[in-house]
Amino acid sequence: MVFRSLYPCVNAARSQVGLGATNTLLFDVLSPYLYLTVTVPGFEYPRSDLPPQVHFIGPLVPETTPTFTPPSWWHDLDQELPVIHVTQGTVATDPEDLIIPTLQALKDESVLVVVTLGISSAAAFGAFPLPQNVRVEPFIPYQFLLPYVDVMVTNGGYNGVQMALAHGIPLVAAGKSEDKSEICARIAWRSVGVDLKTKTPKPNQVRQAVRQVLSDALYRQQAKQLQTEIAQYHAAEQASTLLEALVQTKRPIINNASRGQEAVE
Repeated sequence: MVFRSLYPCVNAARSQVGLGATNTLLFDVLSPYLYLTVTVPGFEYPRSDLPPQVHFIGPLVPETTPTFTPPSWWHDLDQELPVIHVTQGTVATDPEDLIIPTLQALKDESVLVVVTLGISSAAAFGAFPLPQNVRVEPFIPYQFLLPYVDVMVTNGGYNGVQMALAHGIPLVAAGKSEDKSEICARIAWRSVGVDLKTKTPKPNQVRQAVRQVLSDALYRQQAKQLQTEIAQYHAAEQASTLLEALVQTKRPIINNASRGQEAVE
């Protein structure tokens, strides 16, 4: 389990305040006082049982990177071709799962494929021959790349999905580990993309899904709607306001809005 190494730290902290040890999954821990969820109501199923201390604060959009030196191929993004970004995330990073099937799927398509590998998967990827329409980098700040992207192919990593939606980008999702099944399911439910329902799709599955998302305007329209909703939230400011209220009152901070449809003023 990915988070098993955190339990000693969690239990050490619990011990310091007189609490016993726990082996509860970290994703199942819900504070009775305040719970901040870094997305918007539009990306959550309608729920009548949403705990009243849950507050949506929007994605944690990173601050502007002061400097960025574009790679030598950066001008290729200005071509009249759809840009497909594929990422394997930061935990489940085997390029054989998603990146290589995507490159195989799109090598003969009229698109430009931009891959961000992450440092950990660069060595495993090195021997794979690159199609001519592929550009690869270890990392590109999303604030510079995403304005060019037409579709993101993702393994369902939470932050990457939220960043895509913050830019109004529809998705093709293929992930099963950690919380990815739920994230991919929400992508399909909200009609902001296609859930391939596997972590190891075949190239033809990826190809068909990318074609579908590019050709059906509904996906981009729905992604743009979430982009508009996300723009109404300011996660850092709203988190600070709610945490300060908790410190001052030492009481549960109740969200009075119906079924989580709220924005902190």
